[in-house]
Amino acid sequence: MSMFQEDGTIRVIEGPEKADGPAHDGDYRVAANVFISKFKKFVREFAYNNPSSGKENVSTLKYREQFQQNCRAGNYKIDLSLNDLSTSEDGEILRYNMLTSPTEFVPLCERALQELYYELVRKEDETMPEKAPVVQLELKSDADLDGTFGNMKPRMIRDLTSDQVERLVVIQGIVTSVKMPRDKARKIILRCSNCENFKEITVPPGFAAAHVPSACDGNAIRAGNLEKCPSNPFTVVSELCEMEGDQLIKLQELPEHVPVGEMPRSIDLCTHLYGVDICTPGTRLTCIGILCATEQNSGERMSAGRNQGTNTVKYSYVQVLGMQTAQGAPGTGAVQVTPEEEERFEQLAKDPDIRNMIYKSIAPAIVASSKDVIDDVKKAVACLLFGGSRKRLPDGHRMRGDINILLLGDPGTAKSQFLKFAHNAAPVAVYTSGKGSSAAGLTAAITKDGDGFTLEGGAMVLADSGIVCIDEFDKMDVKDRVAIHEAMEQQTISIAKAGITTMLNTRCSVLAAANPRFGSYDDLANTADQMDFETTILSRFDMMFLVKDVRDEDRDYNLAKHLLSLHSGGSQQQEDIDLQKLPQVLIYVQRG
Repeated sequence: MSMFQEDGTIRVIEGPEKADGPAHDGDYRVAANVFISKFKKFVREFAYNNPSSGKENVSTLKYREQFQQNCRAGNYKIDLSLNDLSTSEDGEILRYNMLTSPTEFVPLCERALQELYYELVRKEDETMPEKAPVVQLELKSDADLDGTFGNMKPRMIRDLTSDQVERLVVIQGIVTSVKMPRDKARKIILRCSNCENFKEITVPPGFAAAHVPSACDGNAIRAGNLEKCPSNPFTVVSELCEMEGDQLIKLQELPEHVPVGEMPRSIDLCTHLYGVDICTPGTRLTCIGILCATEQNSGERMSAGRNQGTNTVKYSYVQVLGMQTAQGAPGTGAVQVTPEEEERFEQLAKDPDIRNMIYKSIAPAIVASSKDVIDDVKKAVACLLFGGSRKRLPDGHRMRGDINILLLGDPGTAKSQFLKFAHNAAPVAVYTSGKGSSAAGLTAAITKDGDGFTLEGGAMVLADSGIVCIDEFDKMDVKDRVAIHEAMEQQTISIAKAGITTMLNTRCSVLAAANPRFGSYDDLANTADQMDFETTILSRFDMMFLVKDVRDEDRDYNLAKHLLSLHSGGSQQQEDIDLQKLPQVLIYVQRG
């Protein structure tokens, strides 16, 4: 029993107290016809709730108007938020059944939408198609990874266990591979070669296969007047079959979610209808769908004969019921900005000394002196993290707003520490080393599998609207460095290989660290002779810093004293902005 106060009155209703569903099954498991009637009633009558008055605005029927507008525009789908189902007792029943048995009840929802098409759309507009089209149900869940908002907390890909099979799950990740769309049969029409009997078979979505019967029942329908049909008499009538779009997407864990020392995990997503061709490699998305386990090896091969159904190791994938994409938008990841933090950031923005406060918050563990360029490097890294504004010229050309920085200098001058700090502070960042990076790993790769060729995005594609930190930049092969010329200046990657011609966005900043040609800087030699880089790659960097290990007794003494205080647990340089809040500050600035 739970009590709600509404309009000054206290009402007591029976229902679940948790968002995951009720503790009992008896009152919430309903028959198919009851479920369809409740779902149709919900779509017809759900209205916006006005918080000021607490009364329903009857003139704004959310899903009814959305469904009618989509059908008139030719988009036969409806976007349903799971949070709206928690506002009524009937909605709780719908929500519980869809969470626990989505494979059974989601097709019932789409069947109910086809019935509503006749009642709400076709009845009012005779010009609409007479036959009800396939209406897709797309689900949405307003939730973040911290669970501070929304009813369903998104799960990590590595947290998907066997307990979640055939249940509704919400996951977040970054797209690494998108296969070519293909046409899949939704309804198959079979014809008996002996008695000309037709049979219709519905193929479930996902990688499930259709079962073709081995015996024909046409003779039994005709009271045995014809001779018995032979075994396996059916042939597929291709021109009568109904097809739908189908696409396979590989979703990988977000870089900030991968534990240190572990490989990022990925899972396949199967989308259909309006979920096809809405994302590219590098897109960050929130997916809600059904975790399925099937016998198919890679989504296609299925064991036949006696071994069918006996495989114990299943192929797991997510049948997508809804996707919310955000191409390179850092605000959609794990970092969220609360209203209280926005108010505090607005107060900080009014401080006239905010610029120096930001500079002091950049790598406070690294001490600077008047005889080196550490202070200038901190200012440059701050500009790189906050980014600039992209310009679009009247003739259509674009000017990038992201800056590229190269730190060139002696070993032991905290170059790698700057890269690590930027990688941890930026909401979207990818860290890589020059010796372990290749041209395909930084830009994009074309891989071949059983279905043909697939495009997989590299580090600069995955870091769209973020930063890429490349350590040991001088150890990279010359051919690999040439591959990132276009990505650094034009912020795109053009691909024309294996029949795939496309262009990917790499709107990111590059922070690179390198050593001189002979390992350390030689004061007696010319600086240009010690840079083992081509002019073409140097012209892509907006700022280059020569970080030297200055031989000065006072500087070395202060540096040693600072290192001892850090190792003994002493306090580092006092920063005005909390380092834990720096990602929120960056997101707030980029949104504005």
